[in-house]
Amino acid sequence: MPEKHDLPSMDTFQIPGQYLYVLSECVDDFRIERKQWLASIDDGAILDTCAETFVSFSLFQRLALRAAKMSNNPALGFSVGQRLTLASHGVLGYAIMHCSNLLDAATIIEKYISIRMPLIRCEALFQENEFVIRFEEHSALLDEMRILLLDGLLLTVKTSITQLLPSIQDRLTICFPSTAHNNFPYKSLFGCKLLFNCGIASIRIPQELATKDISGANIPARQEAESLCKNERDRQPDCHSYSNKIQNKLLEQPGFFPNLEVVASWFNITQRTLHRRLLSENTSYKLI
Repeated sequence: MPEKHDLPSMDTFQIPGQYLYVLSECVDDFRIERKQWLASIDDGAILDTCAETFVSFSLFQRLALRAAKMSNNPALGFSVGQRLTLASHGVLGYAIMHCSNLLDAATIIEKYISIRMPLIRCEALFQENEFVIRFEEHSALLDEMRILLLDGLLLTVKTSITQLLPSIQDRLTICFPSTAHNNFPYKSLFGCKLLFNCGIASIRIPQELATKDISGANIPARQEAESLCKNERDRQPDCHSYSNKIQNKLLEQPGFFPNLEVVASWFNITQRTLHRRLLSENTSYKLI
């Protein structure tokens, strides 16, 4: 995880305003006065249009942490995640909805999670007898925000998996990077095995279920949605960074891990120059 002093401006990251709108619904549930909640920002009318636009992660973070404090609810991330279904995630959710199996769905998430949550990277891999979907921030976050964000992410992905394959819920293992919230009803919310203090957020699935056919899969619809995801990803400012260009090329060639000299040749620059440019982005080829 990047060091705190490497933290870039959160204003450079844009996320769907739909997530802010869902957060506002949670605020209403907690009976927090909206005017008081929004008092720290300049645009008090932002909730009128945010569902159809993008907002800065900086704004979302400020309001999410304020909501958690005002509600005295450090488990706020679950309240947000519980409200999110596949349909909440735009074209990415539509692509996942039509995947043929969980391996295919995880691959879509791995490639395109940045169009919904650009601060998080996803990695899908097989480990021993399990299929693992891991989530980790690639830009340093405040500890409270990291917990809130990963809580919500794990729940919404778990919900998506069980929406695709309802029968496998009790065979999942959810791994939280931090300690459990006191007196929180995890079992009733997740209905599966839970592990805490795992360091990295992940969802573990028995290997044989990764390729289990999903009824209702629609390959043409999935392909069309993935094309839209790719177009949206390529319009993101961050896609022009070397780290993202490299990651996207590697995702297009699964199992191919060239050395730094080969990667540098893709951009017609030297290894040393590429190394310096990755350092300027607070990363390295090894981390990518």
